[in-house]
Amino acid sequence: MSSKRKAINSAQTKDLLCRLGAGERIETLCRETGLSREELLEWWQDESRSRIPNLAGERKVKVAANVEIERDRWSIPHIYAENDDDLFFGFGFAMAQDRLFQLDYLRRKASGRLAEILGQDGVANDLIARTVGLRRIASREWGKLPEETSLLLRAFSRGVNRWIEESMSNLPIEFDLLDYEPEPWTPVDCLSIESEFRWYLTGRLHVIAIPELVKDIVGEGPLYESFLLGEFDEESILPPGSYPTKRTGSEATVSLAGGGEESAGSNNWGVAGDRSTSSKPLVASDPHIAIEAVSCWYEAHLSGGSFNVAGMSYVGMPAILFGRNERVGWSITNNICSQRDLYREKTSDDNPGFFLFDGNWEPASSREETIQV
Repeated sequence: MSSKRKAINSAQTKDLLCRLGAGERIETLCRETGLSREELLEWWQDESRSRIPNLAGERKVKVAANVEIERDRWSIPHIYAENDDDLFFGFGFAMAQDRLFQLDYLRRKASGRLAEILGQDGVANDLIARTVGLRRIASREWGKLPEETSLLLRAFSRGVNRWIEESMSNLPIEFDLLDYEPEPWTPVDCLSIESEFRWYLTGRLHVIAIPELVKDIVGEGPLYESFLLGEFDEESILPPGSYPTKRTGSEATVSLAGGGEESAGSNNWGVAGDRSTSSKPLVASDPHIAIEAVSCWYEAHLSGGSFNVAGMSYVGMPAILFGRNERVGWSITNNICSQRDLYREKTSDDNPGFFLFDGNWEPASSREETIQV
């Protein structure tokens, strides 16, 4: 605490953070606390630095054998253990150290519980998540998982919870800004995040619904067919001979992909060894995700038990989605495959609240969801 400014105790700090999170103006806070803008900024910087977790030292935790988490110069965790269970405990512990608020944000987003902390700004997301039932889908999937996957998810969750317990007295600053604490982590939270990511990549109800609405207006025919064509269809595949046979110079290009139309579409590619400088095959992946701070990706190296793998996971999903081991490298891309169906149900004014199914009028079922704002 700087000696040049008024001391701020823990109760005042919590109050200030809550008021900042609620959107109060800095001028108002300065006037009521007697702090200058420079003093308030200095307090903010000190408080932010104090929330950086201590990654060094040893902890006594419930594991079968020693677990080591080594950080390289980029702070990427290299996790070593003697068995799979301890390895994924360490994976959860390390990810929570780095991304605890992001983990909580993503599970709330998937569960339709953002409005509880964001107010009206979270309602639109929660309506979609609850209507589609992303967490309900995850809960059903949990009961169908292979035992091996279930055990790893439980171990990962224990690791996350161990860090939550350790950091409750000094949580990431976002929790105090929004005035709440994280709940214990569960394996279904991981599956809910996966469910929401799957929806984000392939939901696209407008892709199905809008063409149907257009067909209602213009009918089937050339105009409707033109509407269905992709904007860059003629550029999707280049025929043989389209590439120059010799290098023709170079040109510097700059492109900032912020998730707009110009950055639409994921891709990945491979190069045979006889076409690479190293004479070894190459595989690369280019997942087009809108730029966010913090990134949704999380780098890690897992070594122990039946794993020795390095690469990229999605926050909250303890799996290396892009990576390599001693023998093979792999990547993924989003091919926007059809993982959803949209039905236009037949209704009748003579049977309100009923839908036609197999020649019979069946009553609609309903579900009540309460969104806390």
